[in-house]
Amino acid sequence: WKEPLVAGAWMGLAVKTDGAATAAGAVTDALILAKAAGHGIVYEKDWILNTATSIKVFIDIFIGIWAFVLAYIWANHIEKREGDKVRAAEIWQRFPKFIIGYVLTFGLFLAIGLAFPALFKTAKSSTDQANIFRVLFFCLTFFTIGVVSNFRKLWEEGIGKLAAVYVVGLFGFIIWFGLIISWMFFGGVHPPIVHP
Repeated sequence: WKEPLVAGAWMGLAVKTDGAATAAGAVTDALILAKAAGHGIVYEKDWILNTATSIKVFIDIFIGIWAFVLAYIWANHIEKREGDKVRAAEIWQRFPKFIIGYVLTFGLFLAIGLAFPALFKTAKSSTDQANIFRVLFFCLTFFTIGVVSNFRKLWEEGIGKLAAVYVVGLFGFIIWFGLIISWMFFGGVHPPIVHP
């Protein structure tokens, strides 16, 4: 509770999928706000959650960009064949289009926010009401993934070795590296305090 945004950024860096990172950010937000309130500090809500989500989206964007850059380098410098040239149409076809979606969505919401600042207050109250359904459908999604998964088949296909590599990589490297990066960027940064 003493470094709330470090905790939020850590969830965004250490938890693999977007939905799980957002859920981890929400849980961390609730736990830290409750702990801080027990010590007489009332932080503004959702800053920790938003930090986790922003970090995860930032990672998503850069994964797409690095995938594109590495594909270009590989095709033009590492496995280059004599006479082969990468066509612009092929680059466009392989380019991760979700990056364009992120940029356009950001631009659209920035323009709307700058043009109609009062609209975000209405959107905030609507989002709070819709949050009940978001949590419900999030739980149902993971429940149904578990129901339809054939774990015996996955085990026969060698998922055990893959899971072992993942666990060692996660607990031996990713979590601690994520904590160091989170501390470097968010150490000493706190959400705004709500004054009565």
